[in-house]
Order: sequence, then C-alpha cells, then structure tokens
Amino acid sequence: MIQAPPGYHFVGADVDSQELWLAAIFGDSMFAKIHGCTAFGWMTLQGKKSAGTDMHSRTAASVGIARDQAKILNYSRIYGAGKAHAQRLLMQFNHRLTLDEAKQKIKKMYSQTKGIQKTVVGEDEIGDDGYIFTPGPQRRIWVGGSESHMFNKLEEIALSQKPSTPALNCRISRALEPKAVDKNFMPSRINWVVQSSAVDFLHLMLVCMKWLFIKFNISGRFSICIHDEVRYLVKSEDRYRAALALQITNLLTRAFFTSRLGMYDLPQSVAFFSSVDIDTVLRKEVNIDSTTPSNPHGLHNGYGIPPGEALDIFQILKK
Repeated sequence: MIQAPPGYHFVGADVDSQELWLAAIFGDSMFAKIHGCTAFGWMTLQGKKSAGTDMHSRTAASVGIARDQAKILNYSRIYGAGKAHAQRLLMQFNHRLTLDEAKQKIKKMYSQTKGIQKTVVGEDEIGDDGYIFTPGPQRRIWVGGSESHMFNKLEEIALSQKPSTPALNCRISRALEPKAVDKNFMPSRINWVVQSSAVDFLHLMLVCMKWLFIKFNISGRFSICIHDEVRYLVKSEDRYRAALALQITNLLTRAFFTSRLGMYDLPQSVAFFSSVDIDTVLRKEVNIDSTTPSNPHGLHNGYGIPPGEALDIFQILKK
C-alpha cells in the first residue's frame, strides 16, 4: 500500500482517451479544421458506448466481435499495424473463423475505417540546408474511410523530410528519417507520431502544473506518472485548489495542441477531466476497497482508510 503522509492527499487524473483524441484532431485538422468534422473525430467526441455509436462499438458490430476485442484491433490499426496482424488477432478472438472469412472481415473493416489508397502528385518541401526536397513525383493517400484523413496526416508527418511532433516540434531519431530509411518502418514511424505527441501532452501538463503551483502558492509536488495518468502529493488544505489547477492544466494543454494544428476552439466535452481523484492512497479507483487474500478486511475496515473523492469541474468549483 502506498499511503500519503498525515496531512497530505494524492491528487491526480487519467487523461480521457488521450491517444484517440490526439489521432482524431490530426484527422480533423487535415480535413476542415473543425472539431468532429471527420467521422472518426465525431465518434471520439460524441460517440456513446450505450448507444453503440462510439468507435469500438462500431468496429465490433462490423466484424462481429466483442467491444473489448474491437478496442485492441482499433488501437493496433491506429499504431500502424497492417491487415495481416489484424487477421491473426481476429482469428484468436473467434476460433471458428476460417482464414478466408477472417480475410474478408478484415478487408471490410479496413475499407470502412482506413479506406482505400489513391495516388496523387507529391509536394516539395524545404530542407534544413535550404535545398528543395521532393518526397517523390507521386504519393499515395487514403480515401473513403472514417479514419482516412487521420492516417493521411500521420503519414504526412512520418514521410516528411524532418518528421516532428506538431505540438513541441520534437524530432524523430535520424536513424528513422526518410533520407536514411526511405519508406521503410512505417508502422514504427506512425506509432511514433501518436506516442510522442502523447509524451508532449504529458510534458506540457507537468510544466503547466508547476507554474500554477508556484503562481497560486499551492503546497504540493509531482509524485508519479503512469502512461496517461498523473498524481501529485498535496497538502490536505490545498487539495481542492490543486484539483482545480489540474482541470485548468487540461484545458490549457488541449487548447495549445489544437491551436498548433490550426484549430482555435475546444469542445467542452474534452476541455476538462471527467473527474479528478483526491485520495490518501494510490489505487485505481477512489472507491475500491482493495479486499485481497493478503488484505481480507479491505482498506476501510482493516486500516481505517475511507474512500476518496472523484470530482468533476463543477463539483470542484463548489468546494
């Protein structure tokens, strides 16, 4: 058990659908620069699991698998996995499928999501040395799918002479630049665009939180980060102000990301965390009592640790 010292609380949050949202705004910025203007962007912002309109539910319905399995397929596709990998996954999920049936289902899924490829004229770029760089007389783009614009943006970044993240302009390793590998290792390079943008998101959050802690004299410090989750150790009397600082940080970080992509507004549904956790121990959810074979009485009865609080922006403002 990891417990805060007396007089302190852990304050933190998970970034809601971080990588899906990043991929969605890449596509939206490529199309009309309006949030939700692509099918993928709309499903990310407005899709609901209960109504079957979110991305994972739609994929599950199209190939006849469970939503959790569709989630694995969706993330692997966004990170650059091809049809062969998706086909193997599908056959693991449904052992009754024949090879031909799996191929047909994956072909249908990819045509609906990624789309089909079309050849267009390539565009020149200016290199670091001032010389004009032409990726090729022709290049292929994706059309007709719910995620086509998103993949076009990711591939545009990955195939540029100087691949860098849109937010902080962090460059990829020179070993993976086109002049070294041409068009090889594309799954790794596409994956890098999304994952490194997620790292940019985290770095911006940490810097913004430090600024707000100093500016408003909030007594606390950064404690731990796990992928898209951050936790701060804060004095108990400052815990609600720290929670508000975290909500403001999410707003500013997402606004910065969208502005770097040429979109100068932000939907309320993504502007704030769905909830900020305030607790005296580190646990997945604030209401989990952690009853286990080695802790049969749970945290509340065994150690006198009450449930924590999970507050949205409106509840925090009331505090």
